[in-house]
Amino acid sequence: MLGAPFARSSSAQKLPHKTESGIIHVFVGLAVLMISYSLLWLSFPSLLVEAMTGLLSAAQVSVTRIFDSVVPLLVIKLMDGSNLQLLLTEQRCGLLSIAVFGFLFLLVMHPLKGSIWLKLAWLEFGFLVGLTWSLLRLLVAVLLSYHLGAGAFAVVNFLIGPLTDILWVVVVWSLMLSTLTSKKSG
Repeated sequence: MLGAPFARSSSAQKLPHKTESGIIHVFVGLAVLMISYSLLWLSFPSLLVEAMTGLLSAAQVSVTRIFDSVVPLLVIKLMDGSNLQLLLTEQRCGLLSIAVFGFLFLLVMHPLKGSIWLKLAWLEFGFLVGLTWSLLRLLVAVLLSYHLGAGAFAVVNFLIGPLTDILWVVVVWSLMLSTLTSKKSG
């Protein structure tokens, strides 16, 4: 039966439409991702400086902001009298984490069935959760180094950084997948 014609199933005939829709979803998602990330790149470091300064001041921790360089710098007076100089790089701000999240989200989630608006809402919600977790991670690391000394910052930041990133990514992806599957079956 080598010369027998190949019979196409009905699902194979619908595939190009789904592929075109998936490609459109990916391109729209890429555009939204780039716009959102650009806005966050421009505004979030200064918002993080304000938030960290306010929270640390509320905890009665002496903090000084320095905006002389491209990257904001916080100088925190520790309990032992030493200073912790904290450069708020893209990695410490959480911008690197949400960039990785955004591109993985784009590649994995947008080709799936479901409303593009729901996917975009989850992408933006993921950004919000990721940046909030980054703020909390940074605050915990600074407060622990305030009590334990400047050397504790590197250890705490190294240990809890990847754990918090994995935690928020898994939670957001799980919630999004459950939302997409419940919309599909409902």
